[in-house]
Amino acid sequence: MSFDVVVIGGGVNALTAAAYLAKAGRGVAVVCPDDEIGGLCSRHEFYPGYYSPGILSDTSMFRKWIVDELDLRGHGLVKSTSSKTVAFGKDQQIVFSESTDKTTDEIARVSEPDAESYRAMKAFYQKIGGPISQFLNSVPADIVDPETTDLWSLFKRGFQLRRLGKKDMLEVLRLAPMTVYDWLDEWFENNGLKAALALPAVTEGYSAPWSPGTNANLLIREVTRGPRVQGDGLALVEALESAARSNGVQFEPGIVDSIEPGRGVRLEDGDFMEAKTIMAAYGPKKVFLEMIDARLLSHKFEQRISKFRTRGLTSQLLLAVESYGPGVESSASRSGSRQSDKISPGPGNLNSGLPEMALIAEDLDGIEKAFDPVKYKEVTRRPCLDVYIPSEIHDDLAPIGKTVISVLVHYTPYALRGGWTPEAREELSGNVIDVLDEKIPGIKERVIGKELLTPGDIEQRYGLSGGQLYEGEHALDQLLVRPAPECSQYKTPFEGLFLCSGGSFPGGGLTGAPGALAAKLVMQE
Repeated sequence: MSFDVVVIGGGVNALTAAAYLAKAGRGVAVVCPDDEIGGLCSRHEFYPGYYSPGILSDTSMFRKWIVDELDLRGHGLVKSTSSKTVAFGKDQQIVFSESTDKTTDEIARVSEPDAESYRAMKAFYQKIGGPISQFLNSVPADIVDPETTDLWSLFKRGFQLRRLGKKDMLEVLRLAPMTVYDWLDEWFENNGLKAALALPAVTEGYSAPWSPGTNANLLIREVTRGPRVQGDGLALVEALESAARSNGVQFEPGIVDSIEPGRGVRLEDGDFMEAKTIMAAYGPKKVFLEMIDARLLSHKFEQRISKFRTRGLTSQLLLAVESYGPGVESSASRSGSRQSDKISPGPGNLNSGLPEMALIAEDLDGIEKAFDPVKYKEVTRRPCLDVYIPSEIHDDLAPIGKTVISVLVHYTPYALRGGWTPEAREELSGNVIDVLDEKIPGIKERVIGKELLTPGDIEQRYGLSGGQLYEGEHALDQLLVRPAPECSQYKTPFEGLFLCSGGSFPGGGLTGAPGALAAKLVMQE
């Protein structure tokens, strides 16, 4: 079999790159097992009759320009205008929605000064977002061979930042290296609000609210976020796969055993697929340290890839839950917290009346304390949780009237002291369910099945080095040069081999940006 381009992997970035290249007239094949199409958004049965929606569900940072350029709306993609996330604090809940006005009204119920600060913060992000967004949506400069860099492009980016004015430009330069703790403390008083805003930013790397540089992650999230995809990552993958197939992409089921740069890839069954251009949508460690003959790597380059930090700190607990009975209230409802959207499950599904998503983190110090045990390879007693209820929108994930709950558990050590024994797994699962039951009483007694994926399990199932969900920690040094100077522009030291996973600029998550930008670079070759 011979193709112009072989794309290795079946996740969001792989599908995005393949669709772009095929639309440009290249003969493209995507190689991955059939059950891995979707990557981190691929489903599997974790309990009889109950299915996981994958491990990542946040589609709010998938780029709008990719949706437009690939005409994903014509392939069924719809942006949601009504998704909500409930943030549980210690004795309160705040409902975050797509509307800044509605979210501000929610915040005003717990703190009117913070509501005004939230509106001001959103306005500030909108004001500074243009140049930062353009930087994150452009092929980065080639720092190894500066002579190849488009100097005019660099000048335009710098000029746009300068146009913000001296005050705002200096503020941008100040906030990026800050701790998210200090930044949010400048704006807000309410502890639950600060924790809800900080949690998604600090869990993208080996970090907590007091870690320097974590505010850069919050900045990136805020300037790139938009409406979520209706139907989460599963719907996004369906649209991307449809776009790829309609443009002529061939899907070849198989597992890649090795990469031969400039020639093609060899599969585990012995078949060889010829292609002068290979796009690898796996993490850089897996590509260079597992798929390429070690004798081809220089010692310096091998060391750089080996030192690329991929310490996974997140596990996933999947819960199969029986139907909920009437008359059960959430902790916030029982405490009398004034909310416009009380969480009070009624008859039928557990999630009847619940939004699809919830964050559980009581305050910034609580997040920091949850992170502390990981340093000593211990189980966190009170983990912070990112909760998603996919059966609310996908009726094929659970039996009728039943519920699937996916919980991302922060923080979890990759290598637990004493090992991940059945007792240790049960301890962590119990801690998670206890925290859930505090906020949504009645869950514990209705769990009929579960599956815990530790970072090591995630590494094995999804091929993520270290179980790192973003294919490389989001730290300042690993965002600006990702994953190594020789690969900062998706190119590699090997002719015809390009990277297009979240291990490349501008980072991981369901953004589509690495796949699209790498494909655009290949189309210029």
